[in-house]
Amino acid sequence: MNKKCILKYIISLFFALCANYSWTQEKVVKVEDSLAVIETDTVRPKKFYEIRLGLDISRPIMQLAQGQEIGLELTLDYRLAANWYIASEFGYESEIGHEEIIDFYTRGNYAKLGFNYNAYENLSGMNNEVYIGLRYGFSKFQQELNNFTILDLDDYFGDYTEVPNRLYEGLSAHWAELHFGLKVETLPNLFLTASVHFKKLISDKEPEGFANLYIPGFNKVFLNGSGVGFNYTIAYLIPLKKK
Repeated sequence: MNKKCILKYIISLFFALCANYSWTQEKVVKVEDSLAVIETDTVRPKKFYEIRLGLDISRPIMQLAQGQEIGLELTLDYRLAANWYIASEFGYESEIGHEEIIDFYTRGNYAKLGFNYNAYENLSGMNNEVYIGLRYGFSKFQQELNNFTILDLDDYFGDYTEVPNRLYEGLSAHWAELHFGLKVETLPNLFLTASVHFKKLISDKEPEGFANLYIPGFNKVFLNGSGVGFNYTIAYLIPLKKK
């Protein structure tokens, strides 16, 4: 199974979440005292202040499909107000890169910190989210250059492949991310999340002689310093207090 198949799988899961989310909106909750009056309007629920811990399960799926080390990402968010959350992700990631003229291996750690805003107005008793978020990301990593090919544009001597097997350590990168996501409570306190991330590189320390083609936490770096990512997360909510 290749990356395209995995992406199709994640997208199908995302739409499954959307269907579940649409179905959840139709639920009528709250029974009023002895009158047994069922309310159908959007009554704001009591405010919960809570921590939610999660695991990105898209990486283990890709790891099983590709048969190589990919990494692990943990997520954490804390509810500050009715619709505002402090959010973070941190983890480890590796990538074996086979480009047209270069072969490399990247691995390292990363962390992201920012916030989410929930734009969805829940019915009473519901705790779902349709959110937009911002993140600052930082990564510390190393690159191993396995081989690269020097192209002969005149085709006189022919292309030449160099095999240096050189390790570059102490590399780093900083970037910003824009998140769009859907979070659905499928069981009490258990949430499934699907999100897509649009990224822009702020700065990075490059190895000598070639650019960072892949950065842990950022993913593949395009020519204009942009990138895109997605995740599929399962999380558990730990209530702290309510008002």
